Amino acid sequence: MIYLDNAATTRPCPEAVAAVNAALTENWGNPSSAHRAGLDARRSLDSARAAVLGSLGVRRGGALVFTASGTEANDMAVLGVARSKARRGRIIITEGEHASVYASAKQAEAEGFELVSIPTRGGELDIDALEAALTPDTVLLSLMLVNSETGARYDVEGAFRLAAEKAPGAFCHCDAVQGYMKVPFTFSSLGADLVTVSAHKIHGPKGAGALCISDRVLRARALSPVIFGGGQEDGLRSGTVNVPAVLGFEAAAKRALSTWEEDAARMAKLRLSLAEALSEDGDVRPNLPPVSAPHILSVTLPGIKSETMLNYLSSRGIYISSGSACSTHSRNLSRALLAFGLPEREADTTVRVSLCRDTTEDEINELASALLDGVRTLARIR
Repeated sequence: MIYLDNAATTRPCPEAVAAVNAALTENWGNPSSAHRAGLDARRSLDSARAAVLGSLGVRRGGALVFTASGTEANDMAVLGVARSKARRGRIIITEGEHASVYASAKQAEAEGFELVSIPTRGGELDIDALEAALTPDTVLLSLMLVNSETGARYDVEGAFRLAAEKAPGAFCHCDAVQGYMKVPFTFSSLGADLVTVSAHKIHGPKGAGALCISDRVLRARALSPVIFGGGQEDGLRSGTVNVPAVLGFEAAAKRALSTWEEDAARMAKLRLSLAEALSEDGDVRPNLPPVSAPHILSVTLPGIKSETMLNYLSSRGIYISSGSACSTHSRNLSRALLAFGLPEREADTTVRVSLCRDTTEDEINELASALLDGVRTLARIR
């Protein structure tokens, strides 16, 4: 098996697997319980919270809420900020945001907020359009750090600085799931009030995401819960915390933090090598944003539907994707690819290759050879 769909999920690392196993077999108490088993689980949870905050460069101040996924953390950021407001103002996102931010923003729109989407043609955030959209009644600006389908790395830092100038009352949220442990940033360097990360994109388990929250949000009480119940996670996210997944998150974050820079450099080199190899066929076009994450390459094929190519490669034991796994079951064309500027016909013939720190040069070479073989073979029978 050659697995190159790491933007969808990554293989859990041995450290994360060991941490999950220990939590399931040894430290399985409920962290809300007052007895010894519960207190042990609570201490482990506190350690994990500090570790994930530390991986974001946060040593003191702020808070971190564990969620069941990056999607839930994004929902909490968008709807939590919106519903904390007495007035219905403006929410700004990009045209190619992840489905979780887009759907949450559409829900807020249905509840009376105005929704504005900023173009990202060619993989660049339209700063002029953003400046025009930032009005005093803006309550939230939510921008992804790295586009999960094109790999574009947006200038969210510049966007958030602009928001502080033009709409100082607005809160800034960054969905950093695809950029976490792939591109350099810290919570403070982004200039965000809220940042979303997820475990299973960095070789941790599924079932654990997190929302990092600034002191500014906490002081303003600008985040309402979207899940209600027993008041866990300081009343912001009710429900028994998934301690095994969270401890797996901690282990994965610690492992990634120690090598992510060299891992990113190696992935960037492999990504460039793949783009160059595929470009040898003049009909195959890598879609290259001006600034990219090191692990994602979007490729448009010559008139071959992405699903057809995925099936062809899968039959050879090579796994890539046609876009975000969270949108796989949607019948609509990718909003991210359309926002990038691809016509509908090309959006329907575009695949995504995504690497991880374990990807090898041999795997990249085999994918390139198989994909180009597929182009030749499928072109004859379509």
